[in-house]
Amino acid sequence: MFDIIRDIWRNPGPSYSPMPFWFWNDTLDKNELIHQLDSFHRKGIDGVVIHPRLGMSGVGYLSDEFLALVKTVCEEAKRRFMLVILYDEGMYPSGSAHGEVVREEPRFAARRLYALPAGEAIPDGEDPQFLLWLHFGKDGLLDDVKLDKPRNAEGDWRAYTLVLGYTGGTIRGLSPDEDDGGPNAPKAADLLNPAATECFIRHTHEKYFSALEEFFGQTVVGFFTDEPSVTGRCARMDGGIPWSYDMIETFFEEGGEFLHLASLFFEPEDKKIRREAEYVLEMTIRRRLGEAFYAPLSAWCREHKIALMGHPAASGDCDTLKYFDIPGQDLVWRMIEPGTELTSPDSILAKSAADTARHMGISRSSVEAFGVCGERGNPWNFPPDEMMWYLNFLFARGTSWIIPHAFYYSLRTPLQSGERPPDVGPASVWWKDYRSVAGYIKRMSWLNATGSDNPEAAVLCSPEHTPVKPAADLYRAMRTFNYLSIEDFMERARIEDDDGHIVIDRYHYDTLLIEGRLRLNAEIVTKLGEFEVHGGHLYRGSDFAGYLSRIKPHREHYFDGETHGNLRFTHMTKSGCEFFSFINEGLEPIRGRFVTSLSQAAYRFDPFTGKIEPLAGQMTEGGFTYPAEIPGHASLVIGFDPDALPVLGEPEEERIVEIVSLAEGRMTFDWMPACGRRAVLTFEGMHDAGDVSVNGKPAGRILFRPYALDITEFLTEGLNEVSVDVTPSPANTYGSPVPVGFDGCAVRVFEKV
Repeated sequence: MFDIIRDIWRNPGPSYSPMPFWFWNDTLDKNELIHQLDSFHRKGIDGVVIHPRLGMSGVGYLSDEFLALVKTVCEEAKRRFMLVILYDEGMYPSGSAHGEVVREEPRFAARRLYALPAGEAIPDGEDPQFLLWLHFGKDGLLDDVKLDKPRNAEGDWRAYTLVLGYTGGTIRGLSPDEDDGGPNAPKAADLLNPAATECFIRHTHEKYFSALEEFFGQTVVGFFTDEPSVTGRCARMDGGIPWSYDMIETFFEEGGEFLHLASLFFEPEDKKIRREAEYVLEMTIRRRLGEAFYAPLSAWCREHKIALMGHPAASGDCDTLKYFDIPGQDLVWRMIEPGTELTSPDSILAKSAADTARHMGISRSSVEAFGVCGERGNPWNFPPDEMMWYLNFLFARGTSWIIPHAFYYSLRTPLQSGERPPDVGPASVWWKDYRSVAGYIKRMSWLNATGSDNPEAAVLCSPEHTPVKPAADLYRAMRTFNYLSIEDFMERARIEDDDGHIVIDRYHYDTLLIEGRLRLNAEIVTKLGEFEVHGGHLYRGSDFAGYLSRIKPHREHYFDGETHGNLRFTHMTKSGCEFFSFINEGLEPIRGRFVTSLSQAAYRFDPFTGKIEPLAGQMTEGGFTYPAEIPGHASLVIGFDPDALPVLGEPEEERIVEIVSLAEGRMTFDWMPACGRRAVLTFEGMHDAGDVSVNGKPAGRILFRPYALDITEFLTEGLNEVSVDVTPSPANTYGSPVPVGFDGCAVRVFEKV
């Protein structure tokens, strides 16, 4: 089996490829589309998400001409064994079919419920829902609600009509006058209304299927739905709440009463009532959105042999992920950035999606990444080092499908270059080396797919609260865990009577960690009690890492050395083979030793090149140790062959015998070749990509940390000339100018000890 694993690592295949948003954002030309698709394929990209985008022209969205171009792309993709994901909107958020849903039926526009004094005229097209009599007591605060006028009523009773009106929300469209605030911005649909969803499917999914049926389930593998919004963008709520027809029964089923409903419009005397009402409303909307929007999309996709992909609107929306065939999330706008990876409220997004997939028995989870993740105020400045940091952030948390945002069809005008930059494909400084980047993404995605991540504990979460700080302590302590949603715990998990484990799909948990702020009802508490009675470890508090250290020793596989809070550790089991990934989210390199009890042969798996090299270990108490060094913003992957014994030996050591500092531009230095000596060109920093030549011959490219290149094979005895040609950031073309060049260049000569 290990031989098969090694072959897969060298060439994981197209299904693990990055699948970039391909922005169709200018006048579309058939030949240019084919040319770009071919250029993607030659760079190791085996699939695309066709994304109609602001600026698209020449053909109407979902017109026969547009669909003919999509079909051509599918034909060309099939010839190249590439995959295609269809994007379900023009442009976003999803659900409106570029305004066609509301054009067909105006009542399908996004709705709001608001209170109007009884007797006042109800605007045309809006629908009265309830007549309520409200009593206002001390300080004019709401304290009672009746459906009929009370007999012999005393005090301040007032009648209000709750009216189903419109939010006025829109989506971002495809032409400049259809963007946010534009006069022709397409109207957002009522995603809480299943009839509106049916209309959306008919205008979008069915049209694509009619034109592309022969490709469905083979070349076309998914539909991408993008952050559906129940109000639409630029909505005018004016004190109203998201609502739709026939929602009151769901509101009641979630624990609400008319007093709760009224308190959403008027301040109640009892503050607790408002908090309860807001919670009930949130749960009502989540449930209705799932039933009215996500569920029909999911059913349609499965009936047509493709996957529902994409992501919900918020990072913590773990409840709606159950409708996705590939659970996904969205990392944009630097909602997470170096330094906030453990503290940002959005830092849970990738792991939440990955763990949802694991508990559903799904092999993959996706993240839309990089959109507007460049420098704040100058997003085109997105250096390779930061791109790699974002990738490794996702891989450390289990992501197995990367959706880069985005590859632009055109950068011809400011309309194109200024719309949610940067381009992270053809216009990036790493495009020249994208085949190696694509290889890295494929191998790390494969590593996270299928298999098991061997968690030590489960962390309970809910749509309104996923623990961040207690989980951060687990990351720092290298204690592995998975988020387990309350819904999965209650509906899909079972408690084993004999050992008290929580069992869900392939996962068995003997420890459940619950942050004190998580809302628990009586039914949940009862099942938690069952878990504890049968021998499970249950903790409620905030010191997750401390609790684990008290009840169980550290897992046998860990990084032994100086404690590094920036190190992220994952243990994957794939087809009976053990893999360990170490990802450094800090700038400084981490050096130490990896300790394991596995009596198996160890190998270093290089995610960039696909090379697999044996590692010599040393015996230690309870197992074996292997040297482990992880540069800043980089990764290390170690795999084990279960059918071979460990190779023992002292690790090769080197010492620096000479450092030659070099200035910018052309540089010369003397070289005296000798057995066991090698020369490494190093940089303290690189802005943004450096092409190195030695004695006039290309020697390699510097993109990522540790900014080092072995140039030994290019050197001759005597004087040698080194030159570095730096490719500047595209910010210098499309944004604000940034520095060009490099810092601290030197040749370090190493010699084996």
